[in-house]
Amino acid sequence: MTTDEIRTYILTEILGEPDGTLADDEDLLLSETLDSLSVTRLVQHIEERTGITVPPEDVTLDHFATLTAIAGYVAVRRAR
Repeated sequence: MTTDEIRTYILTEILGEPDGTLADDEDLLLSETLDSLSVTRLVQHIEERTGITVPPEDVTLDHFATLTAIAGYVAVRRAR
């Protein structure tokens, strides 16, 4: 799952702003772009699209703060 795919989902499905912008390194949590409910929706989307399971203990700032971090996390989980 690429940063562009994640960005598109967040902008379209979570924020309802398909023409909005999100930088790859923008902190989505500290900027309050994403809240706990939207992170839950994002995790569910990632699981459905990739077939991986995201354990609750993996939903951390390190893994879900930026688009780059999320895409990196997904790549590592898919490689297992």
